[in-house]
Amino acid sequence: MVASEQKKRASQGKPHFLKNLTPFKLSNHEQSIVIRETLLYIAILKLKIEALQREYEDFKILKRELLHPFQEVKVEKIGEKFQVKIESLKGENKLVNVLEAFEEMELSVAQARVSCQDSFSMEAIVVPQSKDKLWSVDDMTQTLVKALVKPSY
Repeated sequence: MVASEQKKRASQGKPHFLKNLTPFKLSNHEQSIVIRETLLYIAILKLKIEALQREYEDFKILKRELLHPFQEVKVEKIGEKFQVKIESLKGENKLVNVLEAFEEMELSVAQARVSCQDSFSMEAIVVPQSKDKLWSVDDMTQTLVKALVKPSY
C-alpha cells in the first residue's frame, strides 16, 4: 500500500513537500513560479554566505597580521598635519602600499624618512590636500595597517 502511494505521487509530477506547505491549491504554473523564486532565493543566500566567508577569511588574515608583535602604526594629529610612524617587518611593496594609501586618503607627504635595512620603518608628516575630507586618527591608522598587510603581486 505504501509503495502504491509513492508511485501515485511520483506519477503526478508535483513535489510532495509543496502540497504540505500550502494549505490552498495552486495551478501548475503558479507552483513552477513559486519553485523558481524559491530556488533563486536559495542561490542568492548561497552567494551571500560565500561573500561572508571570504570577508571572514580576510578578517582572520588581517587580525593575524595585526597581532604580529613587530608591527606598529602610530598616527598623531599636529594642527592640520598628521605625524605617522610605522614599524613593520620587511616585505615587498610596503612603501608603495603606504604611499598609495596616502594618495587614496588625499594626503600629501610633506616630509618623510624611510628605512628598509633590517625592518621597514617610516616617519612622515602628511597634510590633507583638501579641507573637505577630514580624517580621524583611528581611520588613518586602520587604513595604513591594511596597506601594510596588503598582499603584493
